Amino acid sequence: MDAIRGFCFYVVLGVTVIFLSLAALLAAPFTNEVWRYEKLCRPWAKFILRTLEVICGVHVKVEGWENMPPAESAHVVLAKHQSAWDPFWLGAWLPARASFLYKKSLHWIPVVGWLIWSMNMLAIDRSQGRSAFQNFMAKGPEYLRRGWWICLFPEGTRVPPGKSWPLKTGGARFAVAHGVPILPIAHNAGRCWPKNSIAKHPGTITVVIGKPIETTGREPHELTESLRTWFAETEERISR
Repeated sequence: MDAIRGFCFYVVLGVTVIFLSLAALLAAPFTNEVWRYEKLCRPWAKFILRTLEVICGVHVKVEGWENMPPAESAHVVLAKHQSAWDPFWLGAWLPARASFLYKKSLHWIPVVGWLIWSMNMLAIDRSQGRSAFQNFMAKGPEYLRRGWWICLFPEGTRVPPGKSWPLKTGGARFAVAHGVPILPIAHNAGRCWPKNSIAKHPGTITVVIGKPIETTGREPHELTESLRTWFAETEERISR
């Protein structure tokens, strides 16, 4: 039954993303990415989360709303990455526009790649190695000045619930270099939306918004280790 529900959900997702991508592409010459984000992408992300709730019985509970900073304050969001659910929730509910750091090769995905390209977010070419990170360090501050929050998944890949993975220090290094607070976000979405599975399991995803972490005078490796500990302890608590 979970697989059938998941299939129905993906039908809705697939059809709507085609229309969304076409709309974003057609609107690109006449609008900027702020309009496309607020008028197209954010409403669509909320619709997909609602569709997931109706078809698959996946609900969301949020802890720590009081820790969410106002949209006008620049932040770097470092979030757990368990499934494809994560960008939908962040894109829908972060008060500021979320600029994800992603691999440039995603632009070549038919239809979806058009949508990603039209949003003009932070794409990096992994084949460039170290210079890709330097490019991110150079371009990132401009996004912050324009009112975007930069979102990264420090695990670098989707990690199933209960599994640990070394965290990359790039997000902390960027935040320290530019004096921007870190907003940590943990969740257990992989329990309902497993990695590489069509099935969607009914249940409640718990999202925990941590207190913003000031980065002035901190070391990136120390910040990353603190974040790793918080991720592990929070996931263990909400998964009981």
